[in-house]
Order: sequence, then C-alpha cells, then structure tokens
Amino acid sequence: MPCLEPDKNLSEDAKKVLKVLSKLKSSTRQEIANETGMDTPLISRKLRELEEKGAVIEKDGKYQITEDGVEAAKKI
Repeated sequence: MPCLEPDKNLSEDAKKVLKVLSKLKSSTRQEIANETGMDTPLISRKLRELEEKGAVIEKDGKYQITEDGVEAAKKI
C-alpha cells in the first residue's frame, strides 16, 4: 500500500474526519458527524475514502483509525 500523505492524498473533509477519529479512537458515523458538523452522507463518503486508503477500518458499525491513519493524522 502506498504511503498515506495527508497533504497529497486526502480531501480537507477527510482530514477533519481523520482528526476526529484520532481523538475518539472508535466512533459511529453519527458521532463523527456530530463532532465535525458535517452531514452523515458526507461522512459516509469520507469514511469510504479513508477506508480505501487504509486509514480507517469499520468493525461492528464503528469506525476505527489504523496505524497508518494515526501517522497521517499526526501530519495534519
């Protein structure tokens, strides 16, 4: 998997979602929406973007940041 570089690989909205997950560790789409002020359809698209890049995984309806995601969040 290529290196995840937030400045090159992620939209601004995806960066916001990643930062929230770096603080909360595990959250539902609704919890992320509440924290970011974005609507849930947008959150769903951004989570899919982050999943495709290996920064986030979904487990039992909750999203968790991966090690790659943690490293990327540190660069934001």
